[in-house]
Amino acid sequence: MNLKTFHIVFVTAASLMSFVFGGWCWRYAETSASAGIRSLGVASFGVGVALIAYGFWFWKKINAGQSSGSSGSGKGGAIALVLLVWFFGQPVAEACNTCYGEAEGPLIDAARAGVWVLFGLVGMLQAAFVGFFVYLWRRSNGASN
Repeated sequence: MNLKTFHIVFVTAASLMSFVFGGWCWRYAETSASAGIRSLGVASFGVGVALIAYGFWFWKKINAGQSSGSSGSGKGGAIALVLLVWFFGQPVAEACNTCYGEAEGPLIDAARAGVWVLFGLVGMLQAAFVGFFVYLWRRSNGASN
């Protein structure tokens, strides 16, 4: 696998993970009264759309010198759309009070804190992806001038 192919696969996987995480946030926000989770989901959808736009831009750039008469150009978008519709059609998986033992307590507080730490890590990872792609874009513009 060459670097261009790895780049396309990596951007595709990152955008799909952004949509999955955004969908999870959106569905979780429907069952809880937290607007912060919903805004995190919207931000994740935005990063996913930006990654798709970047992927198309990169694909056009690497295929600029080649002929563009391929017949399977829309298959990737159709697959992503089917996966997104499938994800939103799944029921929400939530743990019940039997699994937790009680609805409040130190164990629940620790689990909530852990979830917020993971939200922060995922958000920082997405911000790092965006920053890295902006860095590469700026560097490529500087090299072409």
